[in-house]
Amino acid sequence: MNTNKSLFYLFLFLGLGLFVSCSDDDEDDGGGDDGEETITQVVLTFTPTRATEFDVVTATWFDADGEGTGAPTIDDITLVEGADYEMSVTLTNTLETPPEDVTAEIEMEDDEHQFFFSFTDGIFGDPMGDGNIDNKDDAINYNDFDANNRPLGLSTQWTPGEPTTSAGQFRIVLKHQPDLKSDDSDFNTGGTDIDITFNLNVAEDPNAEEETITQVVLTFTPAGGGDALSFTWLDADGEGVGEPAIDDVNLAANTEYEMSIMLTNTLEDPDEDITEEIEREDDEHQFFFSFTADIFSNPAGDGNKDTRDDPLNYNDEDDNMLPVGLSTQWTTGAATTSEGVFNVVLKHQPDLKTATSDSNTGSTDIDINFPINIQ
Repeated sequence: MNTNKSLFYLFLFLGLGLFVSCSDDDEDDGGGDDGEETITQVVLTFTPTRATEFDVVTATWFDADGEGTGAPTIDDITLVEGADYEMSVTLTNTLETPPEDVTAEIEMEDDEHQFFFSFTDGIFGDPMGDGNIDNKDDAINYNDFDANNRPLGLSTQWTPGEPTTSAGQFRIVLKHQPDLKSDDSDFNTGGTDIDITFNLNVAEDPNAEEETITQVVLTFTPAGGGDALSFTWLDADGEGVGEPAIDDVNLAANTEYEMSIMLTNTLEDPDEDITEEIEREDDEHQFFFSFTADIFSNPAGDGNKDTRDDPLNYNDEDDNMLPVGLSTQWTTGAATTSEGVFNVVLKHQPDLKTATSDSNTGSTDIDINFPINIQ
């Protein structure tokens, strides 16, 4: 009887041991103890959403041996300034036969996953900034959300800014957050499925029709009457070797002015009036301004070049009721004791000008610093 009991407990022990071993093996399937995905290939596909003349751009990260000794191959990304792209992410485990589509798994488990991004500051006009890895609430244009209306990131929207002279960086991180993803979860929450940094270049738009402007005249007309004052920037040889000539802007203290801007291409014969062209294409253009802080009493501050919603008194607008800036209103402050700066920027924003577009959107037609004195 004792022998039978001993055999019974022995078989029970072995059976339990076998059961626990199988359970551990099941937990390890598809990514290790923490449930992270096995991903050996990531493809980013940037598809232009408005301008059909731009090409679809793909960039691939490929780690052929998984967590082996071989280094991954990483494509560079080159996008066109001002183009609007939808970026989709495709993830694959190529170590399986046939290759396993991890993208589908992420979609099914969207309440457990989120992509985070960081990039060279200002390399995109939209979203602005440097991404949401350092701060989860920083701007990223997610197109997809889970059932709790929390972002996923298999589809996102991107508009490159100005052309780059050297490569920037674009980092994409996929976090696995089972039972952790919430309104407050961030880049530091959960395990990491991928963390990849691509080189990113922004190329000039080959179809861009930037204006040739060699002369800009600012005319300040006193609102209370009196002589108009004109100040000129002239680049006689265009983009040649000669330096532009720039007048100092000298205005009376505590005086309201209407400022008009005239733009000319003096390299044509006769001179080409660019002002008329800007008026015709006002839905594609906007002036932005920056100036020495508080040199004007109205608008106060330092202009709207850094933040588009900062005060600026536009007198003109396009058919969409968005500002243009060929005519603006200015009231000077007290007399200054040192020279300030008055910066005038004209942005060309075809198919890009919106209620939220700013000085980083589109290409730059002019960017001029006038010295300014209030007397």
